[in-house]
Formats: sequence, C-alpha cells, structure tokens
Amino acid sequence: MAVLLSGAMFILGGLGGWWGASRPTDGAMESLAWTYSSAIVAQIPVIIAYVSMRKRFGSRHLAETSTVAFVVFVPMALAAAGLLHGLFSSFGVEPSTKLGHETLEKLSNGHWTVFAWVVVLCVTVGAGIVEEVLYRGLILPTFTAVLSGKTAWGAIVATSVFFALMHAGAAPPSAIVGLFVLSLGLCWARVKSGGVLAPILIHVVFNTMNIAFVYSTHL
Repeated sequence: MAVLLSGAMFILGGLGGWWGASRPTDGAMESLAWTYSSAIVAQIPVIIAYVSMRKRFGSRHLAETSTVAFVVFVPMALAAAGLLHGLFSSFGVEPSTKLGHETLEKLSNGHWTVFAWVVVLCVTVGAGIVEEVLYRGLILPTFTAVLSGKTAWGAIVATSVFFALMHAGAAPPSAIVGLFVLSLGLCWARVKSGGVLAPILIHVVFNTMNIAFVYSTHL
C-alpha cells in the first residue's frame, strides 16, 4: 500500500505541477506559485488517505525528538553543504552563490508580491508536509521492509540518498550532500518518534530559515 500511495503522490504531484506550469502567467514568480501550489493541492487526497490509514498520526516525545534532531543534524547539513560549496566553487564545479536552491535564487532576485508569498507558503509548510509524508511516512517504511536489516539505518541511508537525488537539478551538488545529511536527521526523528510530525516540524523550520535568509537580503 505504501508503494501505491508513493506512486500516486509522484503522479498526482507531477500532473498538478504540469497543470499549474501550463497556465498563462505574467511572470516567473506567478508561474512558480501556480506550479508549486497545484502540485501540493493535487497530492492532498493521498495525504488524507495516509492519515486515515494510520492509527497514530502523532508522535511520541515530539518536542524532545525534534529538538535533538534539529540541533544535531541541521548544523551538520549546513556545514557539509557550505564546506563542499566552497570547495566545488573554487574548482568551477558549481557557481559561486550563497543560495543552494533555484527557488531561493528566484525569490532573492524577484519582487515580493503575493505570488512570492504563495511560493514561500508552498516551500515551507506545503513542502514540509508533502515531502515528509512521502519520504518519511511512505518510502522509509518501504525501504525498511525491503532491506530487513537489524537496524533502521540501512533504510535511513537509502531513503536519504533517494531524497537527496530527487532534488538534483534544482540544487547544486554541495546542497545535495547537505540534503542527504538533513534527511538522515529527518529519518532518525521519524523512527524515534514513531510518526511524521517531528520530521514535518523540522523540515518546515529548516525551510523557513532558508527563506528568512533570502528575505534578509532585501532589508
């Protein structure tokens, strides 16, 4: 069932994003807002199905688990991405930029209109919920069942590799490595807490931090 729901999320998200991107718009930010919001809305039925199938959608020790995972893994992810970015940019592997995702680049270079705030909402709350249900709620348990290891770390690493590679193209190599490290923490929080609320909270706060950095460049 997890495999079917995962596939449904990819298909519905792709169709929703395609529909949003095909709408006539007046600019890149408006197009991005339609693309992201349509993709997220299209996946809501699967999220509802996931919630209805779980006996306990909540998490145990939510505050403690979220805090430990955030304090440990977020600095590691940022440090790994920052160090590799300095190395890769010095060798011309990736451009020298302070931002690690094309969406952040567009927000930094665009005007802060209502469409920009729609994008912000999508990449913080929307992405936090949708991606955590998909990767930590559905894909992580699938890898756990397939790998059947003595610990969950095999499934955690496999999920994190998949999560990071799915951002290829939108993020440079250094950021991909950082996302892999971040995903390790998100998966750990999912296993320790027993639910997706902890990784959702971490994901939303992490993305909000990145958006806040972009916003600070306009002050």
